[in-house]
Amino acid sequence: MLSIVIIWIGRGMVIPFTIIFFTQIVGLKGSLVGGGIAAASITGLTAVTVTAGLIDRFGGKPILVTSILLMGTAYTLLAWAESIVPFLAFTMIFYVASQSYWPAIDSLTASLAHEGRVVTSFSMIRVGNAVGIGIGGLFGGVMVSGGGLNEYRAMFIAGGVLFIVGAALIWLLVPAPALDDGSDDPNAEAPGWSQVLQDRTFLYGMLLLFVLVLGFTQMNMSVPPFLRAEAGASEGYIGLLFFLNTIAVIALQVAVAARVDRGNAGLLLSVAALFWAAAFGFMVMTVDYQYAAVAVFAMFTLGELLFMPLTAVVPVRLAPVRLRGRYFSLLSMTWGGSAAIATLVAGWIQDVDNPAIIWPIMSVIMIAAAGGAIRLCKSSRLRYVPPAPPVAAPGASPANAGD
Repeated sequence: MLSIVIIWIGRGMVIPFTIIFFTQIVGLKGSLVGGGIAAASITGLTAVTVTAGLIDRFGGKPILVTSILLMGTAYTLLAWAESIVPFLAFTMIFYVASQSYWPAIDSLTASLAHEGRVVTSFSMIRVGNAVGIGIGGLFGGVMVSGGGLNEYRAMFIAGGVLFIVGAALIWLLVPAPALDDGSDDPNAEAPGWSQVLQDRTFLYGMLLLFVLVLGFTQMNMSVPPFLRAEAGASEGYIGLLFFLNTIAVIALQVAVAARVDRGNAGLLLSVAALFWAAAFGFMVMTVDYQYAAVAVFAMFTLGELLFMPLTAVVPVRLAPVRLRGRYFSLLSMTWGGSAAIATLVAGWIQDVDNPAIIWPIMSVIMIAAAGGAIRLCKSSRLRYVPPAPPVAAPGASPANAGD
């Protein structure tokens, strides 16, 4: 968990200020920045199809460490990307590695978690991500509070160093689970992917997650530059809002995740979408009253507390154990494709005369997602199944069965 927090502190330092750095500090056109990040993210999706096979062959740990080291290197190099060509090259490296990171860590976590605690383990990983993003956002805001090129460069370099430290800790401290050589099922690859693509419930769930990730990514990518440019908010204020989001996650996520694991996934996805619809509605008010951003982040946080555990509940409940790597890879592709589109939009709205138009549009999209999630409420495969009670040994009394 410590390594995850360290890695995401590095990522959290940079995420809120990426668009700001390249559009408002370096001076690249917003549509080029958003389009470049979107293209890099889409390219990274193709890497996931290769990564799934590598994870099956070598395990999640080496692929995870390699992807983290590549992300750290790319962050460090991006500090000097002042023209479109190096920006595109280094961004491509980062997003190819980033898309490979997710199925690798999901596979490793599922392999190491005790049976019956897989969703809880995933939730803890997500908590670590959120903690890192919040703390990183605060540190990043402090580091770039001067608003100059050198401050932003120092932030990118510090983020890259934290990635490398986190990769070293995982390599040294996290055990590598035993591998299944698949000798008893040499033809598993083709029918495995076929079964995933024929799972209509899972594909519909991925469609809903795709739409909701649009909202999640817009909050992280579009809100910070909008608050700075249109609402007059400082980098320190923006970083503080992300930090307060993290405090709420630390205090509430574990308890909420336990209830989400036992709840109706479709209904909870619908509620999360409605919270985010309200958050985007409040964003319209920030132009005249920047402190409306507090309400924005309150609504966003409530939705996030529900949404993040559900991203683990859906694939874990639907995926056969032997196909989890493929299901997780498709989940990663869902995140990556949605984030690519959202980032493209985030860059585009930097160049339009009325960037606030994005917020009512996102509210409508989130409301539509809330309606679509209701369809999953009756899915028997998504219902919580309590762990089986311990089986008493022959001749043991029921009172002593669990001793």
